[in-house]
Amino acid sequence: MFLYNKQREAGTPVIIDSLTGVYSKRKYNSSNQSCELTAMSEEEISQVTTADGYHRRTTLVNKQLPGPTIVVWKGAQVAVTVTNKLIQEGVAIHWHGITQHNTPWMDGVGSVSQCPISPGESFTYRFTASEGGTHWWHAHLGTFRTDGLYGALIVLENDTSSKPPLPVFHQEFLMLLHDWQREDSLDTYLRVEWEATRFSHGYGDTNTCRKRLTQADGTDLGPVHFTSGLINGKGRSYDDNDNAENRFVPLEKFSVEGNMTYRFRVISAAMMFPFRVSVDQHELTLIATDGDRIVEQTAESFIINTGERYDFYITTDQTPGNYWIRADTIELYADNMPVNRQHHTEAILHYEGAPDAEPTSQRKTCTANDTCVVVNCPFRQYGDQSMHIECLPVSELRSPDNQSVPLSESGDKWEEHFINFHFAGSDINPGQRSSVNGHRFVLPSSPPQVTGDKGLVPCTDELCGGEKYCDCSYHVTITPGNVVQMVLYNMGSGAGLAGTAHPVHIHGHHFYVLDMGFPEYNSSDGRYSSQNPDIDCGTSERCNAKRWADQSWEGGNKPGLNLRDPPMKDTVIVPVGGYVVIRFTADNPGWWFVHCHIEIHQVEGMAMMIREGTQGQMNPPPPGFPTCGEFHWSSAEFERAKKGYSTSWTHTLSVAAGGGIGAAVGFIVGLGVGIICYECSKKSATSK
Repeated sequence: MFLYNKQREAGTPVIIDSLTGVYSKRKYNSSNQSCELTAMSEEEISQVTTADGYHRRTTLVNKQLPGPTIVVWKGAQVAVTVTNKLIQEGVAIHWHGITQHNTPWMDGVGSVSQCPISPGESFTYRFTASEGGTHWWHAHLGTFRTDGLYGALIVLENDTSSKPPLPVFHQEFLMLLHDWQREDSLDTYLRVEWEATRFSHGYGDTNTCRKRLTQADGTDLGPVHFTSGLINGKGRSYDDNDNAENRFVPLEKFSVEGNMTYRFRVISAAMMFPFRVSVDQHELTLIATDGDRIVEQTAESFIINTGERYDFYITTDQTPGNYWIRADTIELYADNMPVNRQHHTEAILHYEGAPDAEPTSQRKTCTANDTCVVVNCPFRQYGDQSMHIECLPVSELRSPDNQSVPLSESGDKWEEHFINFHFAGSDINPGQRSSVNGHRFVLPSSPPQVTGDKGLVPCTDELCGGEKYCDCSYHVTITPGNVVQMVLYNMGSGAGLAGTAHPVHIHGHHFYVLDMGFPEYNSSDGRYSSQNPDIDCGTSERCNAKRWADQSWEGGNKPGLNLRDPPMKDTVIVPVGGYVVIRFTADNPGWWFVHCHIEIHQVEGMAMMIREGTQGQMNPPPPGFPTCGEFHWSSAEFERAKKGYSTSWTHTLSVAAGGGIGAAVGFIVGLGVGIICYECSKKSATSK
């Protein structure tokens, strides 16, 4: 926690007394050469980013955690100018949920759709807000996203007449969830890379090792220790006995009136952990996922994975008081022993007129006569039957829109791809490494959206053929106009009980979720038994790029596909030992990133690209668009250059930022303070 001084571009450490709740700032007293605690004004206190009450380095936009919320109308042209005020790192900003039709170079993936924005540079993103709903923006280079570089992007719709009517909402609330570490995300990633995750409590701590957390099916939740969770940048850290280490660290509070209906837009910006979201004594009604409407689905709670969004509403029909809004992790075991309590973070639902006190409410008790419905489980069964929880997979949600799923009856206009998101290793490095179809993704030296394939690290047969594990810029090519079905699966080595469910995000498209296949489970306790037999791995240890075990399912003929009213998403969970069938039309030429949204997995290499069309079929970038890449030259060229360049020379780099109609939003990225400005014409934009 720091108090930032804009004029001096400096910070002062802030302390919250754990006994009194008094905020103080540290100050050096030169007269007696001591560091003292001094009182803070209410204005100063309001400017402190508390997070979980501990001090750590963050990367923020405009001093805000989360960053500023951008609200625009569907169809508006949005302009966002990003200035990188970091000292030595490049950045890029992705607009998660926006498909960037005809503007693939605005997708904001560093080294894929654009060159990173270097320190001191500004870059103007300009795109159409073509998809309505709850979306978000975040850094898409390195590990900056999970250090705080993210925010909400809400696209409002003028015309919803084609969709079933929703209740009249008295107010809308925004919830951004985040699992928060006490160290830089890069340090967390390096601990995973070094296979030293058991020592996440500290390399010098000889008494404690990180416990392996597993979910209801006995599979791994991931290699990172859970420290604390944040809701809208606020949360608390809890000790091993589940006591708050400082109960005066503030929590987010949502004030409501009785007998009203409120909409919540929930975004997971987590590094790794999924959260199970619920509101004590209030039933949730889910209405959208990833910005796309669904048929209303009531639930006790839902599980949200990093990258996903869910919209729900509640009716405030309970006794006026204070109620916990819970975001719990989903582990049931630690080193194979049952846990007494999941890790958690929370916010407060406060009824106006009730005392301003922390809740004492309890979550719903699930019974045989009143089971709890949990939406979006990454497994079929939530523990043993005594838990009385009914899992509803995301594939069983329904879309209310009158839209036809693209069919496979188009003959030559059909293609199907099997893509395995799992852990693999090489003979040289047999440890578990994030990969897609056995390829550990390497970023190109120049963005293919700008320079084509010349910067790619090739996936040659010599390096990657057969069952080999290799490092390269892996991609698959699809043909514009085709119906594309992808089977995203999680099998082979690195799956099973040692595997992790992967939330996979596909850039450039929203897709239909047609089916989800789960592994075999033990009927008594719901634990993983063996992988789903629908995909036949045969004798292949890694099970990469396989096909259906039943060849009659080829060509889109798999039984059980929902071709009538499947939900649409842009991020979907792929269960351990199972698969998800998705489908979309290839109508957006470009290079599109596809990756596990768990930050550590993506950075380590669980990613690939879709090359949709030839370079000539893709919209070219605007004039002056930045380029970058490798540079090599010979000794002879060097000697000629020495003789030829007798005068000084400069190289000018320009970034196009043309005008347009719509909403424009500007903000500065970095550890400094920027100005947010919204300018509107014909359509309006608002700021939360």
